[in-house]
Amino acid sequence: MLVRKALGLLSVVLFALCFVLPVTAQMIPPSAGDTGLGGGNSITGMVLVPSGQRLERRIAIRLQTPTRGDRVTMTDDYGKFAFQGLVSGDYAIVIDKEKEYEPYSQQVQIRQFRGFPAQLYNLNIRLAYKGRAEAKPGVLNAEFVNVPKAALTHYNNAVEQSKKNDHTAAIEQLKLAIKEYPSFTLAFNELGVQYLKLNQLENADEAFQGALKIDPDAFAALINRGIANVMMKRYGEAVPVLRKALKKNDQSAVGHYFLGQALANLGLFEDAEKELLASLELGKEEMKEAHRLLAIIYASRGARKQAADQLEAYLKVAPNTPDAEKLKDKIRQLKESNE
Repeated sequence: MLVRKALGLLSVVLFALCFVLPVTAQMIPPSAGDTGLGGGNSITGMVLVPSGQRLERRIAIRLQTPTRGDRVTMTDDYGKFAFQGLVSGDYAIVIDKEKEYEPYSQQVQIRQFRGFPAQLYNLNIRLAYKGRAEAKPGVLNAEFVNVPKAALTHYNNAVEQSKKNDHTAAIEQLKLAIKEYPSFTLAFNELGVQYLKLNQLENADEAFQGALKIDPDAFAALINRGIANVMMKRYGEAVPVLRKALKKNDQSAVGHYFLGQALANLGLFEDAEKELLASLELGKEEMKEAHRLLAIIYASRGARKQAADQLEAYLKVAPNTPDAEKLKDKIRQLKESNE
């Protein structure tokens, strides 16, 4: 009850990002490549050799899209790379020109909703040495490799409908894709995303569960299902799902944020504080809503100065928030009661 009242007082904004990709505070390397696609999202990463050490030379990294062609950048001398200016869509990060290493490919989905902050997805790529036998060619867009052409066509149609904000049409296309190929994990996940955009939370959760029946470790479906359960106030169900997602990728700032929110609403303030601080460490200003939740936690402990500091930190990065004056009054009250 205390948490709910505090949430109401501080008007915490729930920014459900449906396949929210990890946000990281990693510095963009000097070799960062602007893709020129006109978006605000980024993919960064670190390339490691088989021993786990950083790659200490420059190599080419290719960004592949189904419809926009390829973009190529180079790592820096310490294995770092970045692709900036990405719009929502499906991408593959590819390394396939290194003679001593096996070809590498990993798919990344970026989904940025209108009005929400740009996302930054961070990868750790560990290369593998080629064996003595001729290495098999790498598979690009590996998650689509077994998908029948008809199912893939419906999936791509759904993506295009979503770009036009016709989410109902996108849902129908995704249902057709799943009918053609019932093991289409990405289609189930995207179906859940479209339902979330229409605020049909139960349907979204069912779609994410469909994806997880096929692949229990699918990060996108795990993080999305956790968010959906937080939105439905099923905090007890959200916690284990989000914890599992973070085991897959502990660099997800949004994952830590929603886990912190779920834990706070369960009254587990100490655990919630750790998760919210982690989200701020990883996501910086993009995770600004964590400041508001931390203010609630600190105020509940009687730590008024810390609560005021968190609200001031929030207003510093969001000075035009609609309830700015109410928050300023709350800060004054906290400071006065602490004197």
